[in-house]
Amino acid sequence: MNKTVLPARALLLWRLRAAAAAFLASFFLTLLLSDFSFWCRLSLILTGVAFLFFFCVFYPLKYTKLTYFFHSEQLIVDCGVFYSRRRVIPLENIQYVTLLRTPDMLPFGLASVMVHSVGTSLYLPCLRFCDAQDLQETCVRRRKEGEIP
Repeated sequence: MNKTVLPARALLLWRLRAAAAAFLASFFLTLLLSDFSFWCRLSLILTGVAFLFFFCVFYPLKYTKLTYFFHSEQLIVDCGVFYSRRRVIPLENIQYVTLLRTPDMLPFGLASVMVHSVGTSLYLPCLRFCDAQDLQETCVRRRKEGEIP
């Protein structure tokens, strides 16, 4: 029962995404509201506060709390930012597993995993590519071993 945690590169990628979103939001708000100095300042302050919240609070908490592991033929994911949540998917219910790689994940060697099962889907963001492949192979192999011929 080894808990697998996210790599440090995942936190860096999330912080880069937050910085890009904050920069673009500030840029477009400045363009749109340049004639209204009060609204421009207010929107830039709110964008800065939102950026600092995601950069310093939300993403580090998400990074530390997201873990997954296998236990007695189940995939268990511990997640949640402000409250803890545990998602359990029996391996016999898994229909298929998808690897997702976006262009910003490629330089960091990361991939996301989407586990599709009966009645629900589970998204595991920013795993190491080799860990994502191992997770996919493990889910498929254990599911096939549990099938009755």
